[in-house]
Amino acid sequence: MINDYILALLSAPPANPMEFADGQPALWMDNLRKWLDRAAELDHSFRFDEPVPDQDNRRLRLRTRLPLASTTDFVIHTSAGFDRPGPSWAGPADCDLVVHFLCMTDRPAAPQSPPREDPCTPWAGREGLLVVEPRWAAAVLMAHEAPLFWGASAREESKSLLDSPRSGAGGAGGA
Repeated sequence: MINDYILALLSAPPANPMEFADGQPALWMDNLRKWLDRAAELDHSFRFDEPVPDQDNRRLRLRTRLPLASTTDFVIHTSAGFDRPGPSWAGPADCDLVVHFLCMTDRPAAPQSPPREDPCTPWAGREGLLVVEPRWAAAVLMAHEAPLFWGASAREESKSLLDSPRSGAGGAGGA
């Protein structure tokens, strides 16, 4: 269930990934912390302990208390340090979800299909793994876009973008 909650939280209008060209993981990590604080302000049922970054500013550990108690790691990948997904992407055993932000100007090429003798890799289909493509990573880490959906627990005064009234939209039965 934490997968669904974090996915909904990260669902934002895509932004321009060209902003990743300057390569500043420390700034992106700081922006992620600010974005999480903003999410908690907008959805008062979202509670977490102080996020803990690693020494390289490439991984941020988040322990949520509400609406679900879980541990989520957010990992930043740049073009220079990008290695295609593999077993190391699964994260530590004490982690419920690992979110990988692809912070690069272009979407990486799709990995080659595995040989027929080895149809699955050990990490394929693993629950608890989420990869955020560059346009959506830019929305959260650079453009500070609000999520499209805050979840059922959000307060009415912090409606999602999808809840805003459309201009010129008539009600049922047309008026």
